Amino acid sequence: MNRYEIGIVETRNVLKALLDTHGYDFRDYALTSLKRQLEGVITKHGLRDPEGLIQRLTNNHKFLEQFLKDITPETTEMFRDPSLWRALREDIIPEIAKSSTRLKIWVAAFDSGEELYSICILLKEMDLLDKFQIFASTISDEVTKKIKLGLLDAKQLEVNEANYARSNGTRAYKDYYSSVNTSGTFEIDNTLTENVTFLKQNTCFNNPPAGIKLVLFRNQLIYFNPTLQDKTLQVIYESLMSGGYLTIGAKETLENTNSSNKFTVVNDREKIYKKKNT
Repeated sequence: MNRYEIGIVETRNVLKALLDTHGYDFRDYALTSLKRQLEGVITKHGLRDPEGLIQRLTNNHKFLEQFLKDITPETTEMFRDPSLWRALREDIIPEIAKSSTRLKIWVAAFDSGEELYSICILLKEMDLLDKFQIFASTISDEVTKKIKLGLLDAKQLEVNEANYARSNGTRAYKDYYSSVNTSGTFEIDNTLTENVTFLKQNTCFNNPPAGIKLVLFRNQLIYFNPTLQDKTLQVIYESLMSGGYLTIGAKETLENTNSSNKFTVVNDREKIYKKKNT
């Protein structure tokens, strides 16, 4: 089937339907990437046009959950940017662990679980997994279900193993997954995430957790326009304790956002920031 090319007006009609019917506001997402995601959904589900998509979204809640899963960016790699995970292992996590207050981490990115698995493995190897309360944002029940199952594409296996080794993992990556099965997937040890609190949130990050020491929010700002960047960063800022840490993507920056003067740069190369004391 040929890929449907959706126009700007049609895109806005889909976004209006999502907002009016379900309260999901995607109007401040970067238009180019969002159009590409919508085109993929239309093609994947054999829909004729955006009107068909709108009809399914407004009349079928199960399809809505699948739609939200389909437009969630796939992370595709565990321990992506291994030098960041070395910095977390060697510098940031040990510093956080000194705190006398409750230790909380928020994996705030709407992704497919690889960041969450990575931080859980890192904490386990530091004998800290049971000492941290971990929150993970999700936009869809289908995404939550997928993350809990821990099934990953076997095509990711080689790069995951390489990233893990370069992140200075202290065990063997194979200790954390089952062998590849006939469906071409492998299963991450789901006991890693059994105590994670999953937060189903809308695009404006309603009901954020409080008292957070570290927020992982990598490779998400690139999907937002400046308005949504500022809204989301303000939510994260308010969730962090004074002196808490924020990590964003290697190609992202807080410059030219309203949050630029609320954080100090801890590691510019790895895009690690620290909330200024308030």
